Amino acid sequence: MPILTQRFSGIAFGLPLLAALALPACSHKSSADTDEDVKSSADAVANVTVTRVAKADVRRTITVSGSIAALPNQDVRVSSLVAGRIAELKVAEGDHVYAGELVARLDDPPFRDQLKQAEAAAAQATANLENAKLNRARNETLFARGISAKKDLEDARTQERVAQATLQQAEAALSLAKLQLARTEMHSPLDGTVVKRFVSMGEQVDGTAAQPVVEVAHLAEVELLANLPAPTLSRLHVGQVLSLIGDAPGTADLQGRIVAISQAVDPVSNAGLVRIRIANPNGSLRLGMFVTAQAAIETHTGATVVPPQAVYLDEAGHRHVYRVEGDTATAVAVQIGIETPSQVELLSGAKPGDTVVLTGGYGLADKAKVRVQGEAKP
Repeated sequence: MPILTQRFSGIAFGLPLLAALALPACSHKSSADTDEDVKSSADAVANVTVTRVAKADVRRTITVSGSIAALPNQDVRVSSLVAGRIAELKVAEGDHVYAGELVARLDDPPFRDQLKQAEAAAAQATANLENAKLNRARNETLFARGISAKKDLEDARTQERVAQATLQQAEAALSLAKLQLARTEMHSPLDGTVVKRFVSMGEQVDGTAAQPVVEVAHLAEVELLANLPAPTLSRLHVGQVLSLIGDAPGTADLQGRIVAISQAVDPVSNAGLVRIRIANPNGSLRLGMFVTAQAAIETHTGATVVPPQAVYLDEAGHRHVYRVEGDTATAVAVQIGIETPSQVELLSGAKPGDTVVLTGGYGLADKAKVRVQGEAKP
């Protein structure tokens, strides 16, 4: 047993020694790998695309959005002024109508019967008046001859005045009956397009404005109604021209003109109404459509510009571009002027004709080796 103990102790003593001898070799290998990695990182070349700094006109714009509405007094809901059943509806959505054109008609036999009653009452009142006039004339003759009493003459004159009043009342009733019959027909008050139909044939209407039959609007010209913040209102003026933007067919080339700017703002939203009038010859703008327009409020002619992708931010949030000369890209601080979705104005740091990194610039050092993969058109 003592001999075995010594052998194991010798083995245990030898293991740390072997480990210690092996450590320098491992440490030397790791240091060599690190030097190679540093050298490889220093020799790394970034792949980039470039563009040239150009000169162009750049505009600062205000974007306004709102809904399309008809011009004032050019959008009307036609209602029946008497209660009844729709007997005929002559138009539907999209139909063009002219001022005075019949658009709907109520079932009118009850109104024709009322008219006949009023005509009969007027005829009877006319006959009674004629009889009263004859009676008054006869009593005047008899009184002049001393045959009739003065009271009979006064009674005859009173009957004539009563008959005259009765006739006037009957004529008023006749006029009202004619008006009620005429109101069974509904006509368009203006030239325009039927934009909505509210009832169908056979439905009952109550004869009030709360239950319209059709809506007619004149759409040759429309207005964009936009609510803008109060600070923005002061940067616009009546007569200013705006261009419509968006994907709606037929609206790309349309322009509008500001016709009114509200002199009051909503105290809750701090926004005021701007009315922009737009010619709509092909009818591409429809009531209620949501539309966006832009107005140029500042223009810089011949400005130094680059695409927005060519401007980078450093860790401090400062903007710069990478100017490329040969295979080297150098970070150059720039000052920014007007920015648009397609252009950024450079006030300093670069000049027209300079080549700058367009894509691939993120992570580059202030001065780095680059490999140009392509050049975008300025």
